[in-house]
Amino acid sequence: MNTAYDAAIIGGSSAGLSAALTLGRFGRPTIVFDNGTPRNKPAAHAHNFFTRDGVPPSELLRIAREQLVPYPSVELQPLTIASAEKTAEGFVLTAASGERISARRIIIATGVKDTLPGIAGMQELWGNAVFHCPYCHGWEVKGEPVAIISNGDNAWHYAMMVSKLNKDLVFLTNGPSTLSAEQTEKFKRKGFSIIETPITSLQREGEGIRISFTDGSSIQKKAAYYRSEKLHFQNELAKQLGCQLSEAGSIVVNAMYETTVPGVFAAGDISHDGLHQVAVAASGGHTAAAACNSQLCAEDFEAEA
Repeated sequence: MNTAYDAAIIGGSSAGLSAALTLGRFGRPTIVFDNGTPRNKPAAHAHNFFTRDGVPPSELLRIAREQLVPYPSVELQPLTIASAEKTAEGFVLTAASGERISARRIIIATGVKDTLPGIAGMQELWGNAVFHCPYCHGWEVKGEPVAIISNGDNAWHYAMMVSKLNKDLVFLTNGPSTLSAEQTEKFKRKGFSIIETPITSLQREGEGIRISFTDGSSIQKKAAYYRSEKLHFQNELAKQLGCQLSEAGSIVVNAMYETTVPGVFAAGDISHDGLHQVAVAASGGHTAAAACNSQLCAEDFEAEA
């Protein structure tokens, strides 16, 4: 492994590999660090991605890595980066293994992790029968009876979106409802039911799922939706470098995905609070890489005799 690169990309999923392709096509010495834990790894299929609708996430990444092969300036390493620091020449990254790598520019594409509640079976069904995004999975359960595990304003948002695809909806607040009286009345008028009893478990049953409650009752649905109350933005390196963060924890970027620290870019789910989809991440990775390359081209042009 070389120790000096034009660009270091931290994260090898949709945003990171898209950025690598853009930089590779300009012959930029680029290294991509990927520890193999993309957010959508549990999902059987990725949807709403132009020309690749329904392809498994692992297959999308396989194709992306394969298409980097013709660009020898791009190197992929299965390393976890533990720290990053700015230097007079650029940046120095230190891997968890102790290796140190220098780069003129950094693209952070470390993504987010979903914080799931401690409900038995939730982790096992996540991404396959329990979904967070109707854009990504809504069509596959269109017209089916589904449950929405959510409360308050999040439940209201889900109601507005999912009711376009599904009319048989039950809202599971997993404890006392925090819906307003007006929201509750609106749900009742639309025929949506609300169950406040805490959930004990989720499990596969035939082609659907069974949801059990603390009072011994249970219901059977085709699928369920759940949005994490709080996402874990993997922003540790951004904090070390001094990048500005949003209140939610995403890295603040401009239209070209540059952070508040010159020379540091961020793309993918880590770069915005919501709309976390494969197509958006890939687009952000390309934009960040194009802006990064533009800066490097300007520097190289000025430095040449």
